[in-house]
Amino acid sequence: MRLVVVGSSGSVPGPDSPCSCYLVEDDGYRLLLDVGPGAFGALQAYAAPHEIDAVVLSHAHGDHWEDLKHLAYARTHRPLYPDPLPPVTVVGPRDLPEVVRQLPDVLAVQETTEGALRLGPFDLRLARAPHTDHSFAVRVGDALCYTGDSAPCVALEELAAGCEVLLAEASGFDDGREAVEGGAWQHLTAGDAGRLSALSGSRLLVLTHLRPWHDPAALLAEAAAHASCPVVVARTGLTVAPSTAPADRG
Repeated sequence: MRLVVVGSSGSVPGPDSPCSCYLVEDDGYRLLLDVGPGAFGALQAYAAPHEIDAVVLSHAHGDHWEDLKHLAYARTHRPLYPDPLPPVTVVGPRDLPEVVRQLPDVLAVQETTEGALRLGPFDLRLARAPHTDHSFAVRVGDALCYTGDSAPCVALEELAAGCEVLLAEASGFDDGREAVEGGAWQHLTAGDAGRLSALSGSRLLVLTHLRPWHDPAALLAEAAAHASCPVVVARTGLTVAPSTAPADRG
């Protein structure tokens, strides 16, 4: 199995990265975790539209799903694909916009539920994450845990336990959380990501959902102060194979 970071920017695209999108490949099967704004363009450096088998969306905020529309359009573009392609399996939250559900011949949407799910060669587990009413974190076998957007919680700790690679949002800093009115900031800080990594026993922590106005080096330093494994910052083209060191592919 390998993970390719297609986009790692949080909330809005950054100058060097689309929003969240991660390509997970094994045995010729290609799964996307999220596909945010700008991701479809960058994705084509790693996989053609017809090569995507399934998409799992962590939640319905636009920075995690909006380029699904471009993937759908490309797969129906007759000069590219004169013969219709089978619909892509899309596992998405209940509140996914109706525009996605109106393309049943292109996107076969099924509602996300907690628990186990099999997609191609992948055994997935999904757990609710405290971010929206329908947000989920995703575990891919023993190899990978993707937090999506989430506040720290027991469910996330249980899902991440024993994973090799923890792909965790780092949407800000510990001291910034205190500035949010009412303490209602439902995200992981870089410090939270580091602490979750230490609790999980992960072998590699990959920081993602990086907002363009934050200094990646400072986020890395905060996470590393709490993690007990190597920590890297996600960027487009970063490729990780569990049990190996991260490597650049682009």
